[in-house]
Amino acid sequence: MKTIILFAMLASVTCLSCTNYSSHSQLVKHRENGWYRIIDGQKDSIASQPIVTVKEFAALRLDKDIFGKAAIIGRVSKHKLQAWADSTEQLIGKRIGFVFNDSVITAPQVNMKIESGTFQITTLRNYDMSALYRSLLKEKKDSLDALFKANEWENDTLFFNQLDQKKQDSIINTLDYIDACSIVKGFENK
Repeated sequence: MKTIILFAMLASVTCLSCTNYSSHSQLVKHRENGWYRIIDGQKDSIASQPIVTVKEFAALRLDKDIFGKAAIIGRVSKHKLQAWADSTEQLIGKRIGFVFNDSVITAPQVNMKIESGTFQITTLRNYDMSALYRSLLKEKKDSLDALFKANEWENDTLFFNQLDQKKQDSIINTLDYIDACSIVKGFENK
């Protein structure tokens, strides 16, 4: 009898941790990739506004978590540090979700205020974290390219494309979208 109760408890915890928070949201609204509040007790449990989006990430790297599984380690832009810290403080004991292509990839419980701006994307499911990492870097690069193109800036793609992938990733990770917006606007005002 104890074995059956233990199995039932484990099954309910497993089902809870694998809940897809976005099934209804796919029909309702497209969300920009990034971190969102998860609101319990609602049909559409993903908040409508992101805390921080992929273009506002300052650094990303593919690494391994404490269990040896692939993980994406990141940090938000210095311009989003306060928003990240305030949001994580408000969400202590609640969930925060990383949304990619309108699906929640992970929704960990927040245990403390995170003033450093760091985060980790992991999942219990067999998710291709390497492909996700490449997609996030591409999205970040595409957002910068769109910003420069919209303001008629030319980027030296010939030079950039000659670099190996590691150097390209490093450059993409170093550029801050919000700083790039300020630079573009600063040149427009002259």
